[in-house]
Amino acid sequence: MKTIVSLLILITFSVSGRAQSFSQSEISALRKQAQQVTIIKDKWGVPHVYAKTDAGAVFGMMYVQCEEFFEKVEGTLINRLGRQAEVEGEEALYKDLWARMYIDSTKAKALYGQTPRWLKKLCIAYADGINFYMVSHPEKKPKLIQRVEPWMVLMNNIPSIGGSNIDEDQFIKFYASYADKSLSYLPYEKEEPWEPAGSNGWAIGPSRTASKNAMLLINPHSEFYGRIEIQVVSKKGLNAYGAPFLGQFNIFQGFNEYCGWMHPVSLSDAKDLYTEHIEKKEGKFFYQYDGAWRPVDSTRITLRYKKGNELLTKTFTTYRTHHGPVVSAYDNQWITLKTIDANIDLLAMHWKKMKATNMKEFKAALDTRVMVGSNIIYADRDGNIAYWHGNFVPKKDPAQDWKHAVEGSTPATEWQGTYALDDLPQYINPANGWVQNCNSTILYGTGAYDSTMRATKPLYMLPDGQTPRASSAIRVLEKLKNATVDDVITAAHDPYLSGAARHIPSLLAAYQKLSSPPTQLVAPIQALSSWNYESDTASVATSLAVLWIEKLIPLNLARLQKPYANEDRYSITNGATIATDFIPAEKQVELLAQVITELEKEHGTWQVPWGTLNRFQRNADDVAFSDSKPSRAVLATPGFMGSLNAYVSRKVPDAKKRYGITGNTFVAVVEFGKELKGKSILTGGSSTDPASPHFTDQVPGYINGQYKDIIFYKKDVLNGAEKTYHPGE
Repeated sequence: MKTIVSLLILITFSVSGRAQSFSQSEISALRKQAQQVTIIKDKWGVPHVYAKTDAGAVFGMMYVQCEEFFEKVEGTLINRLGRQAEVEGEEALYKDLWARMYIDSTKAKALYGQTPRWLKKLCIAYADGINFYMVSHPEKKPKLIQRVEPWMVLMNNIPSIGGSNIDEDQFIKFYASYADKSLSYLPYEKEEPWEPAGSNGWAIGPSRTASKNAMLLINPHSEFYGRIEIQVVSKKGLNAYGAPFLGQFNIFQGFNEYCGWMHPVSLSDAKDLYTEHIEKKEGKFFYQYDGAWRPVDSTRITLRYKKGNELLTKTFTTYRTHHGPVVSAYDNQWITLKTIDANIDLLAMHWKKMKATNMKEFKAALDTRVMVGSNIIYADRDGNIAYWHGNFVPKKDPAQDWKHAVEGSTPATEWQGTYALDDLPQYINPANGWVQNCNSTILYGTGAYDSTMRATKPLYMLPDGQTPRASSAIRVLEKLKNATVDDVITAAHDPYLSGAARHIPSLLAAYQKLSSPPTQLVAPIQALSSWNYESDTASVATSLAVLWIEKLIPLNLARLQKPYANEDRYSITNGATIATDFIPAEKQVELLAQVITELEKEHGTWQVPWGTLNRFQRNADDVAFSDSKPSRAVLATPGFMGSLNAYVSRKVPDAKKRYGITGNTFVAVVEFGKELKGKSILTGGSSTDPASPHFTDQVPGYINGQYKDIIFYKKDVLNGAEKTYHPGE
């Protein structure tokens, strides 16, 4: 039932918020902690946090995150707490419902009580660092969170809907149908099916480098301005550098003095869907399992949402079987999602990984086997390189199709334990001298197809396709000999587009098949025929190819049979399984004609160079892209084209040009010798303040592949430091 919160309740809620304000003794304690932490910003504005203890380093890290991204840090907390609708309104209700089905404050507080003492200290420091930022910056008004509690960081294992092989529309439809019909439901509107986040990870062994040291490429692709480049150091053995996700205190992708790690997205199967046979008896739901009927568990979840100046509430009844929560329905069967619940162990694993000093210690952290959806690329100072495909992988019946929902009524589809780390698909110090993963299959992880691995591992361990980025990576890595850091950077910006080389010949052949091809396509076809498949800002063929292949993606997606798996969708949008063989020649040519018509309509000519279309522009968060503002041409293309330095740009209202929104974020190439060396680049720059020189000082290097030196050792940080201070100063 919809409940309108009265003025009295609103006043009570407001007072409750004020009750969360900090006492003078608490503020004094926070200030004392801050004095134990020193932040030094180098000439690029990159923060280096120094503290006596690991907890102090976490305190400083979270304070620095808030300095640049307070709204986003608070946003991650609101998301985890399942309270987005209180800020964003009714349209966020189902996002909150999804989060609350997996964890709520009661469960998180219970987990915090079970957390080991050493990790509790870090959780407390996490909360204290954010709280001290709010205390010392009263002008920054939080949208919702008045006080961060240590248990909140343990709400770190909510699976994403997109990564759970279901369609968000189906989740909404299921729970809307069982919810109060009086709710004025705002349906989720799908965005266009653009390329999802991904990553490139390479490790290069001593046999391939000039220094005879191992090297690591860290190259995540994600939404711009969602990462911070940072170093955190303590006198307790912590000295890690890299890019944490905002609102988290582990450096998810990065390195220390001894070793480095990169986590490309993986489809290695650890989240599974089950079809449940449901019957309703005497007003209660039951599901069939092993020849019997079991009661479906139900839980009522009440959510608040903003509507105008009111807070309304909505209560949902959610359902669960022993497999997991009900997340969808298809053909009168309910669909449940099974995954791992390892919040404490996951937080601990990432921290121990950051402090590893060799492969043995790094493997010991990984051997917790609680990470889902990520591969591991590794290199270290001892010259080791490695690649593990997945981390938490349950043992399952290989005869089942685990990419799609399996039968839930039989014990035959239950998980049968977990694979040991050494049993996962992997390479450690391969003879070829390098490994790569670009959201791709491990079967080409060292270049040549690995038929032995294919024959000895179950298919659910090997669901990923071969992305065009992976093909491009193999092409450049095979050529690397006596490589330097700069050579690896150059390779990571190679302009050859393997996705175009894969698909444009099909278009050219289709054109030749037509008895009467459109005359307006003669010149465009000639431009594509003479193209060398290398991206260039002056290249018209690059524009034609990108726009044409973008039109193939919806046609490929339309072929997926429902209920389709998001793994199927992901493999199309990242380019791995885009196909043209099912598209008639006439249709392929028609799509090119559409591209020509659209270009002529927008620009007055089809001969539009890629750099004219594809632009980089950084504005304040609340300022829209505009053709009237300065921008720069970008050579890179979307990853589905095979561009290693992926760059996804989109058209916006009232603009003819396309502006970048996702792609390369924090990128680093690190060499692990007696003294660590490396170079890095960050989208735009380290500051989010448009008035700061660090708002766009890394743009030229970002676009042109000219990275800055990583300043790792304190003596070098101090030399030319731009600013030194304690939190709160």
